[in-house]
This record gives sequence, C-alpha cells and structure tokens, in this order.
Amino acid sequence: MTPHRVPTDAVSATDPSPERFYFRVVDQILFVFDADDEMAHALNEAAAQLFLSLPPHFQPIAALAAEAGLPLEAPLRESLAAWEELGWIESDGAGQVRLRNTRGPRSDAARAADLAPAGEERLVDGYQVRLAGSSVAFRLFVSGGPEGPGGAATLDELSAFDDPSDPDGFAARLASGRRMFGFFGGFLDPTPERHPPLATIDLVATPEGFLLRCGPRRLFTEKVAVVVGKVRLWLLDLVYRAPHPSVFVHGAALATTAGAVVMAGVSGAGKSTLSAYLVTRGWRFGTDDSLALGFRDGEAVVLPCPGAINVKPGSTATLLPFHPQLAALPLIGVGEKRGRYLPVPLALHIGAEGGENHVRCFIFPRFAAGSPTRVTALSPAQALLELMEAEFDLAEEAGAAEFDAFFDTLERMPRYAIVYSDLVEMEAVLRRLVAGESA
Repeated sequence: MTPHRVPTDAVSATDPSPERFYFRVVDQILFVFDADDEMAHALNEAAAQLFLSLPPHFQPIAALAAEAGLPLEAPLRESLAAWEELGWIESDGAGQVRLRNTRGPRSDAARAADLAPAGEERLVDGYQVRLAGSSVAFRLFVSGGPEGPGGAATLDELSAFDDPSDPDGFAARLASGRRMFGFFGGFLDPTPERHPPLATIDLVATPEGFLLRCGPRRLFTEKVAVVVGKVRLWLLDLVYRAPHPSVFVHGAALATTAGAVVMAGVSGAGKSTLSAYLVTRGWRFGTDDSLALGFRDGEAVVLPCPGAINVKPGSTATLLPFHPQLAALPLIGVGEKRGRYLPVPLALHIGAEGGENHVRCFIFPRFAAGSPTRVTALSPAQALLELMEAEFDLAEEAGAAEFDAFFDTLERMPRYAIVYSDLVEMEAVLRRLVAGESA
C-alpha cells in the first residue's frame, strides 16, 4: 500500500477551499484525519485501498473496486455506507460515488454567526491569565437563563435551575465555566492591572448551547467538551507564535533537564495523579490535560499550558501526604470531572524555550491497583491507535505539513504503554526513558 495524497484534480486552481483529508500509512494501516469532524480514523488495508481509489468525479462503485483490486463484497459496501454517513463521499443515486475532499462550511461557525443571545447578557465571572509573557482575559456570561430571587442570579443559583446530570445541559455549561476557572487558576495573572490583555475570550451560556467569541472568531456548540477544548485551543493559538501550535493531545507533559515526556490517555488513566506526584519530585510541569505541540527545526516541543491539576476525589488520599493543601481546596464541577484544582508553583513550570520542552518519548500510562510496573514497547501504529482513543487534534491553521511532522515525530520517538501502581517505581522508569535509557 503506497501512501499518497487524496487526488484533488477536480478543484479549481482559484478555489480557496482547503483539503479535507490528511493521511499516512503506518504498519499497513491508513490513518486518515478528517478536518471537518476533527477526528482521526484508522482503515485496514482493504478499506484503505478503496479509499485511495476514490476520485473527485462520479464513478461506478464496481469500477472503483476493480481499480483497487478488490472484490465488491459486503465489507467494502459497509465501508462505503459508513463513509457516506460521515460525509466523505456522495452518491448520484445511479450507483456512482465520488470523494468530497474540500471542506464544507462549519455548522458551528455558521450558527455562531447567526445566533443572537436570547436576552441581555449577564456577566457571571471574569479573570485574566498570563502565559508565555502575554495576558488574555476571560469572561463568562449567561443569556436567556433564569434569574435569582434578588434579580441577576449567581452562578450557584443558576446551576440549581437545571439537571446537573445532563452532560450538555445549562447547569453543565455553567459548571464547565467554573472548571475552566479552576484550571486557569494555575497561571492567573497576578497583576492584571499592569498587563493590558492581548485579547478577550467570551463564553456565553444560553438555553441553546455555548457561544464562544474572541475578536472576529465565533463558534457555537451544544457540547460542553467542545467549548472547553476550543477555549484552550484559542488561548494557545493567541500566545504561541514561534512555533505555532500544531497538534493537541489529551495528555500531560512533564520534564526533567533531559527533556519532556508526553503522557497521553483517556480520563481515569492516572495522568493527573502521576503529574501531581512528579512535581513533588522536582519535575517541571507543562500541563496535565490539554497538551499542545509545536515543531521547531524538525523537533517536537511542548507549548506549556500549566493549568491547575484536577485531582479527583479518588486520588485525594494518595496525594495528601505530598500536597496537604488539597484538603482545604473546594470541590469544583459535577460528575466525573469533579475535583480539586491544585496549582503548581511557577518555579516548576516548563519554560517555553530551552531543552526541557523538547519531547523525548511518548508514554501511555494506566494505573492498576496492586499491579507490578509493566513496560511494553509500542509500534507506531499501536501508539497512534492509543492516541486516537485518548483523542488528538490538529490546530485550526495546521495542515499536511504539521500532520506529517507529527507522524514523523511519533515514528522516531520511543513509545511505551506502562501499567503501574507504585508511584516511586513509575517515576524511576520515566526518568530513565526521558534520559534515553532503556526501561
């Protein structure tokens, strides 16, 4: 299977529409990143051959299968049906299909352009952060929600009007604003009066969803997870310019003087607990949740976003001996995101420059109570599948070059899955791996 770019000969030279798909073949798996849904997809060899044969003009399905050297059987028809549902292909109703390789208008951006908040916007909270020498202001508004007994409702009063178990309800939107405040407590601007903000990011919670604004940028979404991710993306995009953010990974970044380790994984894998422990051992802290990577002179570098670490209730007892101040911190948020936000001292933050922000390895940790420490080397394809489960995303302005740089880095760097229960043993393993030694 030979890797190449999706054909674009149907696109006019004057057509400004960017390509929708970026892809790479790794270990006979085709990894496709769809810029429209901001997701990566993995295709097996047969599906990959068919995908790579899709033209920008209508062609009979049977001819496509023949060109790919594949029998037109149920699995291929299932792939085509799935791709049509994803909007990757379109059919003319006569058994012909074609690739939809140019990006369509973003529905969330279109809705944001048309959305007029229902009623007056009321300021609920506001604060300013300082990152990489720049300050950015944040404001949380509500519009169209209920009022409290004394007029404009407080955040606590507003949260009581909705079902907090609904992950995308009004209460959840307000709780997400509170969680963001907790996260940004890790790098609040200590003297905002001395630093005019570079920009202001507004979040408006409405009965319909979240409206996000920053200068000319607008985005509307019903999904809390989307708005939380976009707030961090826009912040990093504002403050880091050389290098620019290219890839975002759901993971943590910590470093020694030898360089940084990227620890990616789904929620509950133990990243936050491990991060909170490592900083007590002198490790430098970049983030424990939304990690941005840029590329400088062919090397991947961490672009720090050292928000406060969200310590879940189940980890509090483990970390209290190292962070006794946890006991006095309030629980913020609802559901599985509920936790105590632990700021990391400024002296332990990873710098935006220097060797410590250079990525040295990718780790996929998993805490398992009572388990011995087990280190397993991963192939590039296995690591990419782990990253897809954890979630990774290209920056809004990134494209094929950044996608390739990320894949080059992942293929070149050591990659390990580590199961652990002992924090001391885990730290010793990580120090060896960051230093370039064997596990």
